[in-house]
Amino acid sequence: MNEPMTARNRILTAMRRGTPDRVPVMPDISNMVPARRTGKPFWDIYLHENPSLDEAYVDAVRYFGMDGWYIYDNATMYEEPAWQKKIIESLDDELHVRRWIETPFGELEEIVCYPNNDPPWSQTGIIKDIAQDFPKLQWYMEQKGLDGLTRNRHRIGELGIYGVAIETFMGFWVWARDGGSMQAIQDFFQHPAEMQRIKEFYVAFVEKSARRILQDRPDEILLAGSSSSLSLSSPRIYKEFDLPVIQLVSSLCKEADVICHQHTCGRSRQIVEINYLNSDVNVMEPLERPPGGDVDLAEVKRKFGDKFCLKGNVNTFETMLNGSVQDVEREAKACIDAAAHGGGFILATGDQCGRDTPDENLFALVEVAKTYGCYPLK
Repeated sequence: MNEPMTARNRILTAMRRGTPDRVPVMPDISNMVPARRTGKPFWDIYLHENPSLDEAYVDAVRYFGMDGWYIYDNATMYEEPAWQKKIIESLDDELHVRRWIETPFGELEEIVCYPNNDPPWSQTGIIKDIAQDFPKLQWYMEQKGLDGLTRNRHRIGELGIYGVAIETFMGFWVWARDGGSMQAIQDFFQHPAEMQRIKEFYVAFVEKSARRILQDRPDEILLAGSSSSLSLSSPRIYKEFDLPVIQLVSSLCKEADVICHQHTCGRSRQIVEINYLNSDVNVMEPLERPPGGDVDLAEVKRKFGDKFCLKGNVNTFETMLNGSVQDVEREAKACIDAAAHGGGFILATGDQCGRDTPDENLFALVEVAKTYGCYPLK
């Protein structure tokens, strides 16, 4: 009998639309579940890095016996030079932290809330006034050398794949903009000329970043596009602002023979089709089904499986968080039946698993892949 594949080789085989020894299983537990498992306040992980989130994640990969997905190095959010931080308010259940950096155009600043039992969120964003603040952010991002970005790739090893993330345009703008997604959407209508200039800058930054990242040969570049979801955005905004970034990164990845992998949750069926016709993306995920999304996994396998590896789409709240082990087993098997034949499929969740997702449900998902998901499939 052939030796079992390592998790890394298993995932890469599926991502190149091949047939591995079994269906890879990569539930999205990139944040809350690993932080919860440490037993510490979440601010220890996110603010003090004790332990760092990526270390907590790798520990969780070992604990659940899953195939790992390391996505903690993000070129868009890579903090070089480093920001200064000061706790300005300490409450029993959350810390309020001022973060800032000096630029030639003035101070760039945000206030971040670090809850005890949830991931951090921005109380005030970086870009409060586009005319005043964007030159500061542009200067800062132009200082990034990216030479140290991939220094932690050894942490995942053969337990999974190592990826470097680049935000889609909407991912970048929602991250930076004070007022979050609602203000970011309004900006396209209230400040159209400024948004075109910001897009031109960001596309140039992405090209510089992707070319530098590809020199280090990661297993993949992840296009982090949660905010590009059509649950929030629109096809017009997606095509005009996100697609140029996606086309650029995916073409550079194709040239370098590196996987290009896009995460866009929520309503994404139309995005899958747009990317199929207009990009060189290799992997689409998490293909969220109703009610959170609008993807029929069997339908996208039939129509788009000749180009994409598909990753998804077990429901995170109905099934993983609130369902029974039997519910998880049933839906996981249905996903394998819908999309795993012929290879090119990774069993995963339809988005980030909630903090209180029962461990037994995650173990059940992994076990289905290791038993029901063995090739050749029944």
